[in-house]
Amino acid sequence: MQLGNRTDVELPVGVAEAPAAYGSDLVVDLLRALGTRYVPLNPGSSFRGLHDSLVNHGGNRDPQLLLCVHEEIAVALAHGYAKGSGQVGVAAVHDLVGLMHASMAVYDAFCDRAPVLVLGGSGPADPAARRPIDWAHSATTQAELVRDFVTWDAEPATPEAFVTDVLRAHNRARSSPQGPAYVSLDAGAQEAPLARPVPLPDLTLHAPAPPPAADADSVERAVLILTEARSPVIVAGSMGWDPAATAVLVELAELLGAAYLDDRNVVSFPTTHPLNAGGDRTWLAEADVLLAVGLPDIGGTLRRGGRGRSTDSDTPAPRIVDVSTGHLGDRSWSNAIGPPIPRAAQLVADPLTGARQLLSALRGRVDAASAAARGTRVHERVRARRDAEAERFHAERDSTPIAPSRMVAELWAAVREVPHLLCLRNTRSWPEGVWELPGAGSYLGHSGGGGVGYGPGAFVGGALAARDRGLLGVGIIGDGDLLMAAGALWTAVHYRIPGLLVINDNGSFYNDEPHQAAVARDRGREPANAWIGMRMADPAIDLDALAASYGCWTSGTVTDPGELGPSIAKALAAAQDGAMAVVHVRTRPA
Repeated sequence: MQLGNRTDVELPVGVAEAPAAYGSDLVVDLLRALGTRYVPLNPGSSFRGLHDSLVNHGGNRDPQLLLCVHEEIAVALAHGYAKGSGQVGVAAVHDLVGLMHASMAVYDAFCDRAPVLVLGGSGPADPAARRPIDWAHSATTQAELVRDFVTWDAEPATPEAFVTDVLRAHNRARSSPQGPAYVSLDAGAQEAPLARPVPLPDLTLHAPAPPPAADADSVERAVLILTEARSPVIVAGSMGWDPAATAVLVELAELLGAAYLDDRNVVSFPTTHPLNAGGDRTWLAEADVLLAVGLPDIGGTLRRGGRGRSTDSDTPAPRIVDVSTGHLGDRSWSNAIGPPIPRAAQLVADPLTGARQLLSALRGRVDAASAAARGTRVHERVRARRDAEAERFHAERDSTPIAPSRMVAELWAAVREVPHLLCLRNTRSWPEGVWELPGAGSYLGHSGGGGVGYGPGAFVGGALAARDRGLLGVGIIGDGDLLMAAGALWTAVHYRIPGLLVINDNGSFYNDEPHQAAVARDRGREPANAWIGMRMADPAIDLDALAASYGCWTSGTVTDPGELGPSIAKALAAAQDGAMAVVHVRTRPA
């Protein structure tokens, strides 16, 4: 399988290894020492010094500049790359106006707890050094645009401060709780010659913070609650996309005989495991104890399972054991964390670290017979539900327009024997159990912040990380999400990033059609009008031609379910040969 060539794109000439001579050279040397391989960016004169240093000092390799056609794409690409690689994703954006464009993507990374470092330019701090455009494109403290949803920010004005602040921001981004950090590099200090050498610090003495662990009393309280549970349910979040999380969660579920549910847009548990009750939120309505591991919004999880606040129902709310970083990453500006939730036990810890502590403490203390009986009950119910889901799938298999479940099944059939990384998928229409995912790290989740337009850049970033790991990036993207930032496809093609992307085109910003129908019904009005202001038709958008215009391999628009499998097979062959292959599928809303 040819997974692209990163050595033959945009090679600079006349570059020789030399000590840092300018402030921006120091930043490139530090990024290289930190292991940064790529810097997606949309060019801006406020960091023209950094741009020059990436190319003419660093040789455009490790880190390599990746041109993006919009700042939001650049940050989303870094976001997807961070999740796919396990490294800090780095992006660069123009001062002020570029940061305004990028701010939605920064917020997505904040909600998703993704380690992203955003570099910008500012100033110059000396007003006498500013060009006319610098006055319009700079602010007294431009970091205030994102300060409420980054883990840390700085606006250093000297080369020495460049080093300390970029290092600190990088470490903060990758320390639990992870999240984006922003550093704006003064344009004057970027471009000024160094008055003296500035050595880089010993990075072994500046490691990121170790993951926080829970206190022993909290662990013991959680153990007592879980060993008394009659119907425990486990729900886990992303767990940092770390494959090591899966074995811990599986052992916890088997030890307790608990039903397991992945949080929305997350995969941390094997699809085929008999305790995986994915898609069946009724378990939450029956739980007497909920073990929440790394959940950003426990209240939202309960509401999706039909369990609101305890005052809404005669059924007692489950006792909650919360394993998370708790308040450590919260910001009062955003309500993304949801309302306060009563917790019977709280382990304030890195989720994987806390789960390991809890597992160790539970071993030998759970009644094995009771857990086995619970596990058998879960297994039987999961199997019955999966059988019913399979019947529904077969009933709609040949429907036209094409059912999203058929689209997912055909893509899975094509790639199941191919080493791949699922970078993106449809959300509300995802058929549970069709795609057999092994657990954490096999699917990169969604935006976190619900920002439409995240998908294209994040898919390309994930596919880039997959390429470097010897995997093929695979994804399913909605038509509305693609149209927000389709230019990301050009970046993929230009930098030889292979991938297989299926467009789930239902011709609508469909997520809001059910909302409009619900409002109309509540008001005694006509729900049949819900499509108005939603449908992308008359004319229908030729997304196949759009992808082809960016240089992608395309299959032609697929409308016949019988043509779907062959079209995806051809696209897979093209992707394995190094292309960004796109299959445009007309689907029915679901």
